[in-house]
Amino acid sequence: MSAPKMPLTNGRRPAMLICDIDGTLTDEHYGIHPGLPEAFRRLEAAGVPVALATGNVRPVAWALSRHLGLTGPLICENGGVVWDWRRGEDVYHLADGTRARMACEWLASRIQGLDSAGISSNAWRESEWCLYTQEDNEAIEKELALSEWNDLEVVRTGFAIHVNEPGMDKGAGILHALSPLGIDPADCIGVGDSPNDLPMFATVGWSVAVGSAFPEVKAAASAVARDELIGGHAVIALIEEILSLPE
Repeated sequence: MSAPKMPLTNGRRPAMLICDIDGTLTDEHYGIHPGLPEAFRRLEAAGVPVALATGNVRPVAWALSRHLGLTGPLICENGGVVWDWRRGEDVYHLADGTRARMACEWLASRIQGLDSAGISSNAWRESEWCLYTQEDNEAIEKELALSEWNDLEVVRTGFAIHVNEPGMDKGAGILHALSPLGIDPADCIGVGDSPNDLPMFATVGWSVAVGSAFPEVKAAASAVARDELIGGHAVIALIEEILSLPE
């Protein structure tokens, strides 16, 4: 059991709260805490917009943002796709995913049993390609390192193995999303659970790991929720603390 780093905020209201989705807003069964919609509504009403920074695809992030009433931009596919749909901005793509898909198809010829079709959400992916978590991550990295795709990056989360272009991460996506809004990332709080959240943690001014986060994510975070505060429970606790701070 890891020791929590408390409190969850640095004592200042953030200019924006940036949330991961899978494993942060959701539990291991992809369920969302029933108290999250109301918590987000209260935070938005208090003048703190909420953005989503996820490894998931744009349709999923858009639907969740829309139904939760969030006003911040969407950073999808680990920064490869940025869309500020509330403000009518065009979709920004850091890559088109072609090389990542081709590399995974090649990997299937090198690693017995590897399913290059990957996870179902690849049908909507625009900038990367994702393989199942049960694939041999070590073998994937080893084969790619000796191939023409040796510049590609491999990031494992609790939900997929992401193969993407170098420099494509949540930190880069957040910088692109915040620039036209005039918001300094140093004034933002990011909350997450997986290794793909580490670039976000390095970009924002304050970072929070949920109680069920990977050990390396907890080690990198500014604050760590108690172990029992998993997924949405930790986010609600964070929001309550933000709302208790002076404006």
